[in-house]
Parts: sequence; structure tokens; C-alpha cells
Amino acid sequence: MVREAVSLAAAALALLAAIPAASAGADRFALVVGANDGLRSEVVLRYAEKDAERLARVLERVGGFAPSDVVVLRGPTAGSVRRELIEMNARVRQRARPALLFVYYSGHADAEWLHLGGSRLAVSELRALVTGSAAATRVLVVDACRSGALTRVKGGRAVPAFKVTLDPPEAEGTAILSSSAAGEDSQESDELGASIFTHHLVSALLGAGDRNRDGAVSLAEAFGYTADRTLAATAGTLVGPQHPTYHLELGGRRDLVLTRPGLRARGMGRLELAEPGSWLVQKEDRDGEVVAEVSAAAPGVRLAVEPGRYLVTRRADDHLLEGMVAVASDEVRVIGRSRMRRVDYARVVRKGGTERTQALSLYAGGGARGALVSLGPALGPVVGVRLDRPALSAELRLSLGFASTDNERHTIETRELLATALAARAFDVGRFTLGLGLEAGAGWLAQHFVDPEAQPDSIPPTPARDSAAFLFGPVAQCDLALAGRVYARLELAAPTYLARVGDDANGGALEAHVTWGAAAGAGFFF
Repeated sequence: MVREAVSLAAAALALLAAIPAASAGADRFALVVGANDGLRSEVVLRYAEKDAERLARVLERVGGFAPSDVVVLRGPTAGSVRRELIEMNARVRQRARPALLFVYYSGHADAEWLHLGGSRLAVSELRALVTGSAAATRVLVVDACRSGALTRVKGGRAVPAFKVTLDPPEAEGTAILSSSAAGEDSQESDELGASIFTHHLVSALLGAGDRNRDGAVSLAEAFGYTADRTLAATAGTLVGPQHPTYHLELGGRRDLVLTRPGLRARGMGRLELAEPGSWLVQKEDRDGEVVAEVSAAAPGVRLAVEPGRYLVTRRADDHLLEGMVAVASDEVRVIGRSRMRRVDYARVVRKGGTERTQALSLYAGGGARGALVSLGPALGPVVGVRLDRPALSAELRLSLGFASTDNERHTIETRELLATALAARAFDVGRFTLGLGLEAGAGWLAQHFVDPEAQPDSIPPTPARDSAAFLFGPVAQCDLALAGRVYARLELAAPTYLARVGDDANGGALEAHVTWGAAAGAGFFF
């Protein structure tokens, strides 16, 4: 990993030293292409077209690209991409000032072709159309590779290893960036709702990549940040790590600025992150779209965001900090610990995003159950241990119950000892955690009969009766987070007992008896 980090740093320095600066008055043109559909034999991607739309918005809002000079193609054919790029090159030639041409593609590809809606565009033709443009500076970004499984790998059928970056272009003023190295897969993420590479590229352009805090994000900064975060995000996937690559044929000594998130832009606000660390910014809406993911080495990173309300999360190794913030147009809002709440233990396990993958707690309280045929209701203590995992929680617990009831002849005293296991699905709602699950277990019922004092000598005392018992049934839980590691619990259940109860206790068949159960107590995480 150290060697990879050094390589990424060297790549960023190479970009910084090699790319010419576009003048402040340069015209900027962008062709942004997203194609979910490739060839008929290829899996349909989920996020290529969405990625294209997000990137286009960023270029318009903070990149200095006029909306009239940004063309977005969603699900196009090879012919439409070819026509739009030829027309854009013609517009570039008509401008008197130097121009920047930015071309982005997200979709399927193999070694020689881009796959778009059942048609093919030769990669060599795309390269020629970009490098042959009259624009002073040309940037081509390709986010495409082969198909896969777990994280929805982008691409199509299996082919020999290839380089998306192609042969080195001969024209000066061209930079070609790709989402992966030769033979690697470019990956989509359902959690992010985006391609991993494009997700981090968008975050970089919104301000996460502004490492020197000058309010501008250069091509070098954007690539260095995107490559670093893409590698970190994919290092643990089953598909394997993804190494973004680049090739340059550029003169000059100053860097190319792609976006200026630190400057005011009409209709945009600024969100300032008060601490270093790993941050996630999501829209407060039904979909919870991830706007940006930031790995900040120092405090004060500013992101350009559209006006609205955002859920901001700071990730630590074993907990999260969460806060809601509203950002208005032309406003800078600072968010830090004072505006956030801590999410810990089982809750952070269920949310994910940290190194903690499980949480263990002890629980103690009192329980009650309803009557079982001739046995009265029981009361007694309950103790247990709980393991919370991201998708499921499990408990092992012991309960002791005491019951007493009278009939015409006796006072029946019953003691029961139960060992049960519970599997539940938990849902966090504010300070409350609601759980639904199933409980099953076994135990022992011991009945003791107390006869009246005035008993004729001819009537022998009733002997004690013991019986095994089995139970199963649904359980509903409600936990309330208290201070620190402590939580309170209320629980309701509808258990079904399989037991020999009453006159048949010593020799009768097991019978099903449905009753109710309840418990209250407190737990402690450790």
C-alpha cells in the first residue's frame, strides 16, 4: 500500500508539472456521455447515465462551463456520439479564444470498442476526434471496463486484458484519464448509487480535491484525489483493487484548473467541514443521494453544494457523528461536533461505514408470562447477552419464573427455568431501536402442590411433578438509548409452549399452549 500511495503521489506531481493552464477567458466545452445499455449480451448498468448527469451539473455550477456549451447524452448510439463530437469540434473552431474540450464517457467497453445501445464506436476514432480538436487543451475521461458480480462491475463480456488509455496520443495539449489500469474492472456501488471512480471524481471537483486550499481544483488535484480514494474504496472488494491511470501529452508548467468551488457561483452554497477525517454528505430526501465523500487531511475543507438540507456524517473507526445542516445560496455553513450527534455501538454497526462490524451487550431485567392452563401467571428475572451485526441481531438468555395458583384441592406452586435464543431484525428510529424477531428455546417446569392443613389421613399428599417444556414465538422489542453505553428495553412476546401441564403432567402428550410474555430492563454495551 505504501508503494501504491507513493505512485499516486508521483502521478499527481507529474500532472501538476505538465499540464498547461487555460486562460481565464478560455471557452469551455464538454461532451458528457452515459450509457447504461451496451450490447445485448451485456448486463445493464444502473448508474452510468446518472453519473453523467451529476458530472455535467458540477461542470456547469463550479467549472465555468456555460450550459449551452455542455452536451449530455443519455443512452446514445455510437452515431449520435460521433455526430455531437464532430459538431462540438466545429463550434470550437469558430471561437476566437483558446478553448478547453472536456469529454467524459461512462459505460461498457472492450479493448477496441465502446458499446452504446447495441452499437459500437471505435476507441481509436474517439481518440482521434478528441486529439484532433482545435481546442488548446483536451481532456478525455473514460470510466469503463468489464463485467463482474458483487459490486456490479462495469463492462461486458470477458476479453483479453487491455488499456483503456490507449496508445499515447501524438497531439500536444491532451490528457487521457481512465478509471482503471490494464486488465482491471471498474466497479459500481449500490451503496453510493454511482460508479466508484466517478463518485470520487465528482467529490473532488466539488472541493474535496482542493488540497492546497486555494479555492480551485486542478486536473492534478482531481486525479490524485480520485485515484487515491478509488483505490482505498476497492481494496477490499471481491473484484479487487482498481487503479485509475492517466497518459499526458502536454506542454507548459502550470496546472489546468477544472473547477473553482471556492468562488461564489449563482445558486450554490458552501459547506465547510470543521475537522479532518472521512465525511459523507447526503441530500435529505427520500433517496438520500450521496453528494460527496471527503477524505480531509486538515480542517476547513469547503464543498460547493446546491441550496437544501443535508445529512452530514463523519466516520471514525468505531463510531459516527451525524448532523443535519441547511445551506442557502451564497452561504457558508460550518459543521462540526457541536452540531452533530454521536452514533455508537449497535447503531453504528447497522449503519456501516466504520471498522466496527459487531457490538456486544449484556441485558438484565424482569419478565412476566400469562397463565398456562392450570398454572397461574409467572414473574421472574431475565438475563441475556446480545450480539448485533449489520443485518441481524441475536440473543441468548436465561429466565426464571415463579407462579402460584389455587384450585379446589391445592395451591400449585410452579418454578420454571428457560434457556432461549432470539434472532431479530432491528431498525433505528431517532433514539429508539425497534426490533422484530423469533424466539425459540427449552426449559423445565417444576410443580409443587401444597395441600390444605386439615386433610384426612386417608388422602395421601399430591406428589411433585416435573415436565420439560419447549417454546417458540414472535417477539417485539423497543430499546431506548440512554447515556453512554446504557439502553433501556421494553419487550412483548406471544410464546407457544409445548408442555405437559396439569393432570397429564407425568404421562400425557405434549400439548401446545399459547400465552403472552412481557419484559423490561436495561442493557450495557462493552
